[in-house]
Amino acid sequence: MADRPPSRLRAAGIAAVVALALLVAGGQIGPGRWYAASGAYRAQVDALLAGRLGLSRAPEAMQHDLAWTDDGVQQVWGLGVPMWQAPFELAARAVGCAPFPDRLALLGFVALALAVTLRAWRRPDEPWWIGWGSALIVGLLPGFVTLLRGRVGPYEEAAIYAYAAAILLLGGTARLGDAPGRARLLVLAGAAGLTGFIRPTVWFYGLATLIVGSAMYLRARGRRGALDVALACVLFVAGGAALYATNARRFGDGMEFGHRLNLESLPGNLYATRFSYPFERAPLATALGEELGSLFDRPDRHHHTTFYGRHLHVGQAPIARWREYYFTTFSWGYLPVIVAGLVLGALAWRRRDGPDAIARWLVAWAVIGGGPLFVFYLHAPSVSSRYQLDLAPAFAALIVIAWRALARRLRAGWACALLGAAWLASVVTSNVAPRIGPDAVDRAAADAATAAIEFAEPHPHALGTSYDLDDPWLAVETDVADQLDACVDEAGARTDPDATPLGGERCLHGVRAADGEHWLLWASQVTPDDVPAERCELARGVCEPAPTAATAGEPVALPLPEPCLYLNLFRWDLATGQVPSATFAWVEDPAFVELDLRTLDGQPADWAHDVQVAIGRTHLRLVSLASLPGDGVRLRFAAPALPRGLQVAFFAFGPDRELDSVRTRFAVRRIRWR
Repeated sequence: MADRPPSRLRAAGIAAVVALALLVAGGQIGPGRWYAASGAYRAQVDALLAGRLGLSRAPEAMQHDLAWTDDGVQQVWGLGVPMWQAPFELAARAVGCAPFPDRLALLGFVALALAVTLRAWRRPDEPWWIGWGSALIVGLLPGFVTLLRGRVGPYEEAAIYAYAAAILLLGGTARLGDAPGRARLLVLAGAAGLTGFIRPTVWFYGLATLIVGSAMYLRARGRRGALDVALACVLFVAGGAALYATNARRFGDGMEFGHRLNLESLPGNLYATRFSYPFERAPLATALGEELGSLFDRPDRHHHTTFYGRHLHVGQAPIARWREYYFTTFSWGYLPVIVAGLVLGALAWRRRDGPDAIARWLVAWAVIGGGPLFVFYLHAPSVSSRYQLDLAPAFAALIVIAWRALARRLRAGWACALLGAAWLASVVTSNVAPRIGPDAVDRAAADAATAAIEFAEPHPHALGTSYDLDDPWLAVETDVADQLDACVDEAGARTDPDATPLGGERCLHGVRAADGEHWLLWASQVTPDDVPAERCELARGVCEPAPTAATAGEPVALPLPEPCLYLNLFRWDLATGQVPSATFAWVEDPAFVELDLRTLDGQPADWAHDVQVAIGRTHLRLVSLASLPGDGVRLRFAAPALPRGLQVAFFAFGPDRELDSVRTRFAVRRIRWR
């Protein structure tokens, strides 16, 4: 029995119901859950409506994975989602209901993609089950459904929008093949050029849409369509040019998306994204085995492991690489179906017409859009379940090819039962991303999360010109310790705060306040009267230990210092100087960066390669090396021109094959700049 595509209104209604069911069942929408817990996208919406790109000029607005640039604080999850949310926010402001619930904006985008999908795959010249099955495969791919059922932070939200945008392009391409109209081509090309704003990987599906759509249009219109195709190319390039321009404004380079500037507390990831990583040198066969195993061998079964866990899947290379498998994307059952889609699509190019004609452009779209991404992830510095979903639109297109070939040979009942059972089994057996905290919150919590970024109070930061282990205030200036006890003798030399006081010591004490940012500080000075001997009660056989330099003396409260800068020199051991494989420091107006350091094991180091420094995206060159008394060295790094103002200096220690080391054999005594 032939079938007709549903009307736009009916398709929109069905899509809205399905999208709402997905988000409600996944716990993304419900009473008190209308806003994303993260305020980054909402702060970006406010920034766009205010005519700026930066979220804040205050470094106090920095949070995990935000980036500090010359234009202030930036989020790295793209401008596409805030651009979609901005009109909803404007409407909400007009009626006094701001901020608009961003989960409803997500619902609208998913519903739009599903509505286009429903209309794209229902054809009047085919049995109804072929179109409905194709729509199910593309719109409700199990990996996409699993993503919606689990944790949805800004990372996952970007992935949801990215998949929805890609299948929207796929459906638009299908509709263009059925009815190659000029307006449809131009709208599709313009949208394809803008998809890179959502996530850069979607741009490749936009390119595939432009190429395949233009080819289908020219085949239908001939030479008359050449001018329309040229205009479509201009629109596509304009979207890419806008993305390039905004990247240049936000991050200083049109090809930079912020992932070499964002601040996080993962040393291995900092090393890999700022400097180098060993997997970029992995042999092709090794990289291919790892990618296939990570895609299909269900490494998500080991989601409790560390980011550098071993033996997670078949073919995993014994090379340090950041890996995060926390929900199911695909399994081995997908592989033969995907291969069948590739083979059937390739064979379809030998036939010009007939039922295989659709397979020709489907396989072309999948290869052009997904092929570059497959190659990119062969040697990418990191891999994650959400990254693997970048390949899902291409896989969905190939699965549709195989499904259509099979469904034409089966009766409706058998075809529907087979597809439904496979889909249900895949969804039920999937591991869902574990929730760490609330994914969606109420309006009050949303306002607070947004205000923490957008209205962060700036504080003066007198950084000086160095971070020195001999400085008793160092712990307050760095984001490392939770308590502080530092003492100096009468001559100003550092002494052990846990030692027995001799008299004359001056000590500084501190603990982190409950907010995790401020310090509560007090000082004390040891006088001869504060040095009592050990006291014992012979009758009880109990001895009270003598006070230490840190506990003797009368405490005197000190003014609250300003909060330290975000993650400043995280994981630097302030007792031994030992450093992780990578960390970073906030500096001001740097003309050079100088490090005093040594090796803890006493073995020589290749200083020219084992220590690297970058200011933002600028890698500094080692210009001098001098020996220090004992076994230390002083390294000075400089670049011809460094940006002024408050900057972030990134450091890498040791060879990149050891980037997963929490602690290295290097100890830094002092960091100096200017």
